[in-house]
Amino acid sequence: MVAVSLPAALPPLYEQPELTWLTGGALRPGGVTLTRELLSCCRPAPGARVLDVGCGPGHSLAVLADEFGLEVSGVDPSAAMLARAARRVPQATLARGRVEGLPYAASSFDILLCECVLSLGEDEQRSLAEMDRVLQPGGLLILTDIYSRDGGRAPQLAVTTCLSRALPLNAITDTLTRTGYSLPLVRDRSDLLKQLAGQIIFSCGSLEQFWALFMDPDNARRTACTLAGARLGYYALVAVKGGHHG
Repeated sequence: MVAVSLPAALPPLYEQPELTWLTGGALRPGGVTLTRELLSCCRPAPGARVLDVGCGPGHSLAVLADEFGLEVSGVDPSAAMLARAARRVPQATLARGRVEGLPYAASSFDILLCECVLSLGEDEQRSLAEMDRVLQPGGLLILTDIYSRDGGRAPQLAVTTCLSRALPLNAITDTLTRTGYSLPLVRDRSDLLKQLAGQIIFSCGSLEQFWALFMDPDNARRTACTLAGARLGYYALVAVKGGHHG
């Protein structure tokens, strides 16, 4: 594979204003429409404590608070994203941190929401263990993310995205079941990934031109070619800690 170099100061893709414009701000396939669908399936009790892991600019936090009446907290490594979330959802309790080291006590939350963030971490097993630590017994873990359809890891890219560390779906589900979770809902939502790709092509003309928004033309061409050979999908799941939910 040809090495790809970028300036060290290039922000992660989710901090780029062009992606915010293309996705309407939610920064992931399905946006808050998928968030609503998953929460509606779970039917959480009003006032339940929920943590949005990788809350970004706060679009999901607003849905959780305003539409479901939940007590909302958000954590994100980006100070810029947290500032936007604070303006959008002033009642949210926000903290800076990463999924591999959540700044909360054990069993602090009834629900954890982690949308297209697990694959951004450096160690998925550690990230899942941290989420398990802060989730109370019987609590709900709601995950959406990119996954590798061919059983291997996704190719490494020159910019940080949730495409960069995609795992096979069974690697995630096997870890959760071994840890004692039940999985009442596991859905392939690769249609949403294709929908987002189509939206990008419609808006930018091609995927290569999309990547050229963030890097030089040669690197954009290489990135588009690398992804064209990758078999990626998108999943949504709900896991229950300890096999029950009261």
